Amino acid sequence: MKHLLTAFFILLAIVAKGQNFEQLKEVGSNDAVASGQAVIYGNFIQRLGFSSGGFPQDIRIVNVETKEAFAFRVKPTFKSAKENTFTYALEPGTYAILNYWWTQSKWYGGKIFTEPILKGVDATDDSDKRVSSGQINPDEIKYYVFTVEPNTVNYLGTWHFDTGLVSFTDDKIQFDEMIKDKYKRLDLSTAKTVLPK
Repeated sequence: MKHLLTAFFILLAIVAKGQNFEQLKEVGSNDAVASGQAVIYGNFIQRLGFSSGGFPQDIRIVNVETKEAFAFRVKPTFKSAKENTFTYALEPGTYAILNYWWTQSKWYGGKIFTEPILKGVDATDDSDKRVSSGQINPDEIKYYVFTVEPNTVNYLGTWHFDTGLVSFTDDKIQFDEMIKDKYKRLDLSTAKTVLPK
């Protein structure tokens, strides 16, 4: 079973470049947690600053049980801030982070990158080619995963994607203080801390 699941994730990560991902619904300042749903929120530190231009950046995830793939925006279009907050509604379940989709601004437009996010693997090292060529052993591939339960608010941490080796930190107290006035119907004090592992 473990090999089948690993093979599924490898295949999904490799073909994800051409796949349509359902976009998660952003939570507005007056939104509450919908019945049976979960809310995820956190802070995202992008790979680039001003050289990202006005291009958006997304994270793509897959529900481990249902195999449904989703995307959510971690850097809005036309913003150049290196750090951006994200808050989205999500079906309860366990999710694996598949890849980071971003565009580097160039004089002719932009160069698009789709980087698989694997534990202990530098995403800037063409990891998808290394997996498909066998340089990375499929049995050793591990994805970052997180689980959210129904009717909960979940703090996913600060996502450090500013380097090829990503990491996640718990800055909940400071982050909640910074955004508490923005989300009037979300009780951040009861939010669960669910860092991807």
